[in-house]
Amino acid sequence: MEQILQELTKTPLIAFTILLLVILVVPPIFERLRLPGLVGLLAAGVVLGPDGLGLLSPEAETMKLLSDIGKIYLMFVAGLEIDLEDFRKNKNRSLGFGIATFLIPLIFGAMVGRFFGFGWNPAILIGSLLASHTLLGFPIVNRLGVTGNQAVTVTIGATIFTDIAALLVLAVCVSINAGDFSAASLTIQLLTLATYSAIVLFGFDWAGKEYFRRTGDEQSNQFLFVLLAVFLASVGAQIINVDRIVGAFLAGLAVNDVVGHSPVEEKVEFVGSTLFIPFFFVGMGLLIDFSGFISSLTTQLPLTIGIVGALILSKFLAAMVAKILYGYNWSEALTMWSLSLPQVAATLAA
Repeated sequence: MEQILQELTKTPLIAFTILLLVILVVPPIFERLRLPGLVGLLAAGVVLGPDGLGLLSPEAETMKLLSDIGKIYLMFVAGLEIDLEDFRKNKNRSLGFGIATFLIPLIFGAMVGRFFGFGWNPAILIGSLLASHTLLGFPIVNRLGVTGNQAVTVTIGATIFTDIAALLVLAVCVSINAGDFSAASLTIQLLTLATYSAIVLFGFDWAGKEYFRRTGDEQSNQFLFVLLAVFLASVGAQIINVDRIVGAFLAGLAVNDVVGHSPVEEKVEFVGSTLFIPFFFVGMGLLIDFSGFISSLTTQLPLTIGIVGALILSKFLAAMVAKILYGYNWSEALTMWSLSLPQVAATLAA
């Protein structure tokens, strides 16, 4: 019987059915407890994962695919939700906060690495892991209806800077470790990234407007066009050695003007919030390794505390810099801090 159960759980259809059941049942229970439903999805992932009941595996191809789609969709919706007019007016603030929330954690992380005896290259790598952030809390602020707040818009805009910069630092550290780093290779990577960004932002915007103009009210085809744009941009990002989330975010910005507040946008967001993004959160729960976590507490407790403490403090200081420079209130500053804390997509990619 146990062997039959194990074989069933490896079947993609069974895994998909379990995921649907979790998404339907767990979030309402946690919301009744006055906790975000997304926290329930993470907890469900832990319970159903290798350290729990073992019903779902993070290594299963089905789970990898659904989690990747959810991660891409999360970043795409974040780009799609940005008020572009407001974003353009505040792009300097996004860049300013992006620099602060990248450099301060980078310095703190490198200091922690050096304090615990790491060389400069691995110490800077530790710093780069802290410097990026993932908009894990975006579905919550979206549900609360505060995505139009300037502080939230600035934080979302800063995400693209921190993730790209962190991944570039990672590429440099890996190249130095392999002994093949050169200024020419870095220059080529930056030029490739700039060209790719221009193609996505301007090319997809033009193509989307043309397609929507020609198809009129054919919402199903327009919906498929938007999905194709997202995944084309993500594949393109992989081709130039940048994480897929960068392409997804740029695709969101590119089609932002095209879909506007149309029924197509509602369909895109509905599919994401109902299926793919919850899949991603369950997948994150599956990746939580409690045995490794306990081991790190027993064997490397000072280093663990140092890294986590550096992350929390440095991201808080970056939010305080934005508060002082741009005159945000405490609620806005703390929201920026909480949105820039999660270390998921770019960190896992590294």
